[in-house]
Amino acid sequence: MRKRILVVFIIVVSFILTFADYNILIPSANNFIRTMEVENYKIKFLYSKEIEKYISIDKFASGKNGNIVLFENMGRNNLYISNLENLVKWNVITLDKFPIPSYDSTFHFVTNGNSVVFFYNNHKNNNLEIYQYSLSEKKWKLIKSYLNSSYFDMYPSKINDNFLSFVIQNNKNEIELHLLNITDKEDIMIKNNITGEYKLDVNTKGDVVFIDNIKIEYFNNETKAIKEIDLNNNYPEIITNPPYFVTFISDSNIAIYSNNKLIIFNTESWKIKDVIYEIPNAIVGLNGLSDGSILVNIYDYKGE
Repeated sequence: MRKRILVVFIIVVSFILTFADYNILIPSANNFIRTMEVENYKIKFLYSKEIEKYISIDKFASGKNGNIVLFENMGRNNLYISNLENLVKWNVITLDKFPIPSYDSTFHFVTNGNSVVFFYNNHKNNNLEIYQYSLSEKKWKLIKSYLNSSYFDMYPSKINDNFLSFVIQNNKNEIELHLLNITDKEDIMIKNNITGEYKLDVNTKGDVVFIDNIKIEYFNNETKAIKEIDLNNNYPEIITNPPYFVTFISDSNIAIYSNNKLIIFNTESWKIKDVIYEIPNAIVGLNGLSDGSILVNIYDYKGE
């Protein structure tokens, strides 16, 4: 049965490749998600390796509204867009006038639901260029260009509504953490000369949380102040080791992944609220969704 579905999928895709915008169906795709409820938390596990049976994934991004955006470069630059509510249906958009050369696969992108934001290191001009692609209007817009700088992809970038947080390397080889409002173009350098392996996220107010070696640092966009706490020193009973992932699950609560558990931390009381155990390994991403649930991206097959 699975072979028959796959053959039909390939035939349909081959038939409609001449069109710029079309839909494909993966009938079993809603089974790629497993949902677990613990206390007041809903956790959605997405087994993204299952999707690779049907779509060649070159790049992956998830939005706060549950959107899943995949990029595939197979002679054409295609975006595959779906939502956690219905992974059966995927909208395929071929990117016309793609500003990034087809031979350059080092770019990165994030999605905020109604658009996709691309980071492109233009080596010809030695600039970092940030483009926004509107999914509804199918139009490109250059948001920001940083002279003599490059996107530093050791660190993730995150977007929430109009706020974009990311890390760049300047012409002095210094690593800078930035917050950019993509509507009014206000750009704040939160911190420079950063080291380590930061994970980060941004909330709807433009507050940014970033962690390294389980030290949490929190930038308040209103006061421009940074607070920090070392969980190992303050909560020695909770064993924490890399890899780490962090995400806002509301404007005042964050979830941190470490050692097969999720640590829920409140940024107002500055204390741990809850610890959720038995989170699977092979995790490659963590995203707090706008409905209050937590998406855990697992690069594995779901199995039975």
